Amino acid sequence: MENNTKDLIKGAAATGATLAAAHAMAPTVYADGPETIRVGLLGCGGRGNGAIRDCLQADKDLVVVAVADLFAGKARGTRDGLARDPKYKDRVKVDDDHIFSGFDCHEKLAACEADLLVMATPPAFRGRQLMAAIKAGKNVFTEKPVATDPAGARLVIEASKLAKQKKLAIVCGTQRRHEFSRVELMNRIHDGAIGELVGGQCYWHGGGIWYRGYSGGQTEMQWQCHNWYHFAWLSGDQICEQHIHNIDVMNWCFGGPPVKFTAVGGRGCRDYSGQAKQVCKALNGSEEGWERYNGDIWDHIYAEFEYANGGRAQSFSGHGPGSGRNGEKLYGTKGVSDCRRSYWGESKWRYEGKFVNGQKQEHVDLIKSIRAGTPLNEGVRIAESTLTAIGARIAAYTGRTITWDWLLNESKLDLVPKQEDLMAGAGVFMPIPSGADPMV
Repeated sequence: MENNTKDLIKGAAATGATLAAAHAMAPTVYADGPETIRVGLLGCGGRGNGAIRDCLQADKDLVVVAVADLFAGKARGTRDGLARDPKYKDRVKVDDDHIFSGFDCHEKLAACEADLLVMATPPAFRGRQLMAAIKAGKNVFTEKPVATDPAGARLVIEASKLAKQKKLAIVCGTQRRHEFSRVELMNRIHDGAIGELVGGQCYWHGGGIWYRGYSGGQTEMQWQCHNWYHFAWLSGDQICEQHIHNIDVMNWCFGGPPVKFTAVGGRGCRDYSGQAKQVCKALNGSEEGWERYNGDIWDHIYAEFEYANGGRAQSFSGHGPGSGRNGEKLYGTKGVSDCRRSYWGESKWRYEGKFVNGQKQEHVDLIKSIRAGTPLNEGVRIAESTLTAIGARIAAYTGRTITWDWLLNESKLDLVPKQEDLMAGAGVFMPIPSGADPMV
């Protein structure tokens, strides 16, 4: 894909202008439909429960009509929890026959009467789930990232193009794009406030992560999906699952994805041997072969992104001991920016306007765009930022410098099993990457 930086920056500025217009727009009648918007939730974990509440708080004329999750108990628990909450009185109308479960629950949800689907499943499944939703005529809010391999990212791009044809909204959970301070700052940067962009830094380094044991009655695949963060085919590794936020900001700054990736990394403190042995014994009757239940993701990746104008950004992501670091910094020929609210150098500026919670504002912007008949579509952009994270991971796992063109158009990497294989119950376990893996 040819990356024309000036055109991409113009597109980013236009997106900012669209959001600014949405901020000022009062809710009107839902274009071409009823005033009440019916919402379905796909993925009833912690983020799904948070996202559906943010969605309900964004507009008083939303009602939840369906919930879906791999596990029936989680879906029912979410329905019951929402129904008990007095803040949502008379806004949770989920009958028992609209509680869906199983590996095909996204198909059942897409077939129901909801107008908008909120999706918060493990990243591996979002491409096929998004496509099913768009084909069924649903608007979508999807959490990030949206794929774990190039095949999944391409499917999201395809679904996004179909959504544009069908005039459907796709908004994703990279909430920094919906913070008023960052939108105004980025418009100024794209107007040349700090000159030609030459470099940047982005970080997400935090403490350890959860590890979930075995619950009776689960198949091996169900357990693996419940413990999804620890497997690259399900999570995309930490660089996709968490660092996507910072990477998306760098792409926003430079007006599009990098043209080249170089990265290194490794696995030094991913030891869950005690729990992994218990899981192995519960599933197999002995601890033999427990290592595969220990997960395969790395705990740190250092990457360099080279953008179309020659600017380079340094990336550091991981989980491990220490206080951690999270944020971005941008360097231009005339100044420096924190990518959040200010820049300094030949001139100085600091945002003094209203601050909003991006996780809440993204739902406000989504609903307003649907009601106005001008649906936001962030599908291609989140696919590109997800693919940027995947590109850095592939470069680290293989020890090779790779290009955007190869990643988007030539890579054959497709990690996610077909639905019938998921339903068969066996887990998918890959060796821990060596740093010299073959390119696929």
